[in-house]
Order: sequence, then structure tokens, then C-alpha cells
Amino acid sequence: MSDKKDRNEDAVLDLIYRLTRLPIRVYAGNWEKRAEIGVGKLSETEYDKKMFRELQSRLTASDKVFLPYHEQAPIGTWGCRQETGFYVLGPFCYGHQDTLECKRFMRRNGMEEYPVCRMEDAQNVIRFLLYEKVEKTSVCEEQMLPGLPAQNLVIEEVRQMDAFQKNHTYVEEEFLHGCIRQGNVEYLKEHIHDVLLPHPVVIADVKKNEEYMTVTGISLAVRAAIEGGIGSGEAFLHNDMFLRKVAACKDIEEMQGVLKECYLLLAKLVRDRKKYGEAPNRHVAECKRAIIAGRFQKLTIEDLANKAGVSKEYLQKLFKKHEGIPISEYMTKIKLEAACDMLAYSERKISEIAEYLQFESVSHFSVAFKRKLQLSPKEYREKYRRTVF
Repeated sequence: MSDKKDRNEDAVLDLIYRLTRLPIRVYAGNWEKRAEIGVGKLSETEYDKKMFRELQSRLTASDKVFLPYHEQAPIGTWGCRQETGFYVLGPFCYGHQDTLECKRFMRRNGMEEYPVCRMEDAQNVIRFLLYEKVEKTSVCEEQMLPGLPAQNLVIEEVRQMDAFQKNHTYVEEEFLHGCIRQGNVEYLKEHIHDVLLPHPVVIADVKKNEEYMTVTGISLAVRAAIEGGIGSGEAFLHNDMFLRKVAACKDIEEMQGVLKECYLLLAKLVRDRKKYGEAPNRHVAECKRAIIAGRFQKLTIEDLANKAGVSKEYLQKLFKKHEGIPISEYMTKIKLEAACDMLAYSERKISEIAEYLQFESVSHFSVAFKRKLQLSPKEYREKYRRTVF
């Protein structure tokens, strides 16, 4: 009877191997090897032996264990324990073996390529080996997920590991948003290719997945800019502008470029707000804040004096004394900086930008722009819209 049972088990394991290509080893309770299928094609390394000993140790405290080899090499081994002994599946590869990090790891440890198997298939084999002899009605929900407790978090973690993906941490996210809140433009410029936060693919459509993640990244960055001192109205206008740019992107690379532009622009707005909002005199500081907030409005010096609560003449003297330039020149400076952002990051026509910023005419805008920037608005747009961060 026992021989028949063993023959049936051998046939089942042989079928599992042919379907999954998973190397399978069977051990008695004292870890004496009873059978193996598909193992002969593998050349066992010292690292394999080390991981096998670790698996043996962990199976003394658990009835199922998955043991990954390395965080950058998608190689691992499953093990499970029954009353009669142990089953070991692997080692096998559940991701890409051709990445630079994985190749280095395997070369360093003298490894050859491992058989490839989906993690989901390996998990199903473990389920079968553990519970195929149990009545279906007696198996509770937790038992149906060996190695993966019923908690969805664990299932998602393994899914991401299968796809060689990882999410970013709170510390990484907070550091990025801290740079925006502080207006740390120089750091972001220097590290702009490193600040995109890693994230997993959570839906099958990879492009749509990236679009969702980019929209989320823009929204969080805008909130960080508001916390840094940007007015909510202005911040959400930029939010809408960047969302339209994302919607027009043709591929993932373009979306990542938009996100980088968003980070840099918002940090620049915060930096400028902090810089231009500082003044040794409270009336001058109030005047500067009003100019920045009203750069899309038709402001007069009388309006600014009324907001500051002083006379027009007194405000002009104070401003020239503390800032070194007339109020009118400062107003033009702020409007032209806004024009630079609109030329670089929006699709607005030059005539529309001149109108938005309350210039008397397009020619007046163009003359003032070229006098300040040594480029015409058209030349500025052609030069800086080609910049890829």
C-alpha cells in the first residue's frame, strides 16, 4: 500500500515539474532525502547550500516559508512541512535574470541561470502540497493562503516582489516635498533625475498606471508648495496646467518629464515667494506681497499704498530706499518672471500672456521682455521649452 502511495506521489510531483519546471526535493522528517525531480540540471553553489540551511532552520517554526536570495536578484526557494516530512521547491527565478544587479550577484556567487517559474504558480503548488489531503469543507480561509496570510498587504507585497517592483518610503516622499516647501531649487536641479519616487504597477495598463501616479505626484507637490507659502489659487492654477500637460503626453518618458518640470517650477515659486516677501520694512513687505499676488491684475501704486495703509508718496520713498528700485520697475520684474514661466511651461499664445499680465499691448510686452531678458518672448520660448530636465 505504501509503495502504491509513493508511486502516486512520484507521478503527481513529476506532473507538477512538467507543468511548472520547478525543481522539487522531498525529505523525511529527519531531513533524509527521499526523492528529487528536476534538480539534476542545477549546479549547486555554496550560496545555494547556505540558503538551504536557512530554509531548514525556518521550517522548524513554520509550516511554509519563502526564502528570497537577494533583494536585487529575483531568485528564491519555497519550503513546506507536512507530518511525513518536507518539500522544497527551487531554487527558481521569478523575475528578470538579465538585469545588471542580478548578473553581478550571480557572477559573484558562481551561479548559472535558474529555471523560471511564476511566483503565483509556485504558491499554488505549495497550497496543493499542504492541503490536498484535507477535506475542502474543513479548510478555513487562512489555510487557503499558506505562506501568504489572508491579509491583502502580504499578497500585494509578494506581487510587487514578483514583478521586481518596490514602493517609495515616507522618508523619501517627505524629503522631496521638503525641498519644494523650502524652495530648494538648486538641490532639485542637481538631483532632478533621482527625485522621481519609485512606485509599483498596480493596474495592467502600464501607461495608465504611470498617468495615475504622475497626477498623484503633481497634487502632492502642489500641496507642499502651498505649505511653502504659495497662495492656494495660484498653486491650483499650476496644478491644472500640469494635469493638462500630462493628459497630452504620448508615453511614460514624457509624463516623467512633466513631473520633473512640476517639481522644479513649484520649488522656484516657493523660493521666489520667500525671497521677494522678505523686506526690512513692513509696509514694503506688504507692498511686495500684494504685487506678487496681483501680478495678473491691473494694479496701481495708489492701490498698493491703500493696501499698505500709507500715502502713495511715502510708499514710493520707502520702497526705493529699501529695495533700490522704483515700485513700477519691481512690478514689471514680477510680471516678466511670470511671463517666463508661462512661455516655458504653457501653450498660451504670446498675445494671451501679454493680456493676462495686463500689459498695454503685445508690442509693449515684447519690448519690456527683450529689454530685461535680452531675448524676445518667442526666442525665450524656443530656447527654454527645449530644455529637458
